[in-house]
Amino acid sequence: MLRILIFALVMLSTSLSGEEAAKVASGTGDLDAVALVRAVETQYQGDRSHGKMRMHIQTRSWNRTLELEMWSEGREKLLTRILAPVKERGTCTLKVDDDIWNYISRIDRMIKIPSSLMGDSWMGSHLTNDDLVKENKIDKLYQLAITAQKDNEVTITGMPFPEAAVVWGKIVYKIDTASLTPLLVEYYDEDNVKVRSMVFSEFKQIEQRWLPMIARIVPEDKPEEFTEMHYLEIDFSVELPRDLFSLKSLRNR
Repeated sequence: MLRILIFALVMLSTSLSGEEAAKVASGTGDLDAVALVRAVETQYQGDRSHGKMRMHIQTRSWNRTLELEMWSEGREKLLTRILAPVKERGTCTLKVDDDIWNYISRIDRMIKIPSSLMGDSWMGSHLTNDDLVKENKIDKLYQLAITAQKDNEVTITGMPFPEAAVVWGKIVYKIDTASLTPLLVEYYDEDNVKVRSMVFSEFKQIEQRWLPMIARIVPEDKPEEFTEMHYLEIDFSVELPRDLFSLKSLRNR
């Protein structure tokens, strides 16, 4: 599944288990935040997906648009490949568990991302390498609690466990319980200052689930900048080669 940008960064999107969905729909207010996140996080475990998306990056000094093809399996395997522009075609990112490799096609070079560079930008976007690794472990790194519920909107706040090695001092999620879709994710530093927001839009029903087809990340200190990801295709029933998520595949795609 394509968790890297929409699914991974939102944890609370898509759908829940039947029991959790019933709690949300009933409006009883007794929903367990950890159970909710785990239900969503494991929703696609073992599933496979393939899709294409367009990612537009706007900064103060430059902008670029990439077209990407993406494959995923379970929670820990992800492969992305640039389709356009032509000069970057074939550049890939492979994530397996906590490891990330980049293959730069124009110089035929494979790079494993060291821990010291996990905070660096992924493909020049407002996402980081660390985002790719950490966002599927929210319930293990953050203490989660429902902090607000009004009509169909539920707010879940995540505070890091004392021993957790994380970047964010707080993460706040807002979801619509009627469609079980994400509306907003806010990221705060250790001083409780908001650093960036991720807003979701253009919801579409795909294979019995509602998904946001557009996600926009905006840094708080540079509101004129953004990274917008627009999903063009998503297929959750695809069959993938057994050796797809390998270094050999990374170079050969």
